[in-house]
Amino acid sequence: MSIKIDEIRSFAAVAETGSFSSAARRLGRAQSVLSMHVAGLEADLGYALFHRTPKPELTARGRELLPSALRLLAEAQRLETRAAALADTALPALYLGIDPMLEAPVMIEILQQFSKAFPSVRLQIENITGSEAQWFFRKSGMNAALVFSSEPALETRERILGRSPVSVVVSKNHPLASLTSLTTEALRQHRQIIVHARDSESAPPNIINPDHWEVDSGPWALGLVARGVGWALLPKSLLTGRSAANSGVTALEPPFAIEPARLTLRSKPGEVTEEILLWWEKTVGKHKVRLGLAAAPKTTAAPAKSET
Repeated sequence: MSIKIDEIRSFAAVAETGSFSSAARRLGRAQSVLSMHVAGLEADLGYALFHRTPKPELTARGRELLPSALRLLAEAQRLETRAAALADTALPALYLGIDPMLEAPVMIEILQQFSKAFPSVRLQIENITGSEAQWFFRKSGMNAALVFSSEPALETRERILGRSPVSVVVSKNHPLASLTSLTTEALRQHRQIIVHARDSESAPPNIINPDHWEVDSGPWALGLVARGVGWALLPKSLLTGRSAANSGVTALEPPFAIEPARLTLRSKPGEVTEEILLWWEKTVGKHKVRLGLAAAPKTTAAPAKSET
């Protein structure tokens, strides 16, 4: 199978506009070219993506494929932007991943301080989770990431900046919130919300209840919990500041031992200066209380590891 990006782009345009003619106008291509692209993609996949009606309608498989196609096109656009930025070699660049579990207003304040400390550094920011970091380092040109992760830092250097205790988080109106003693059995009686990246190669962590939903970010989990959809194991970092104050949730002590979430600063060897890495380490340390972090043990940066 050899899927071409032009075929994906044509498929997505037809799906979004609802017609081949509208899609052709959007892309500035002949309608016959788009028809050929979609037919070629269907031939490669071995199944139809549209019902051939006067107004093309997605098949069930087409609807299932569309979100992945849109993500691929977004990544392609980011790649083009990144490649164009790299053509300007006069300025150093930092392509930084930031975990959405970190309190956004605090991180924006830190980024403002970074702009003053390093005015000549071009910065590109991406919201990613720890389980997505390895993919971004390998495929997108990312050279640094501030993420919660327990997975090994393959081919990158790692500094542990702090640890965030993990709580059972529920809506204040949830039945679990009124219990005087929380038990694992009680948790199994209610739906669990699990944060797990779609592209992660590892199994979802800490599954207590087979009846669970999976989401790809902490803020999504917090929002569902706040509306009583279920409960979640979330780090304290997500329960600080405005995000928690307005969410109507409460944090309970887990009835079992669970490791705190580790906030790590990862970087590609040789691509980010030691001065920048030390700045991030010290600045995050100054804000650790506002970020819901406990102090990290004094360690040196872990060397990059290679897969064997």
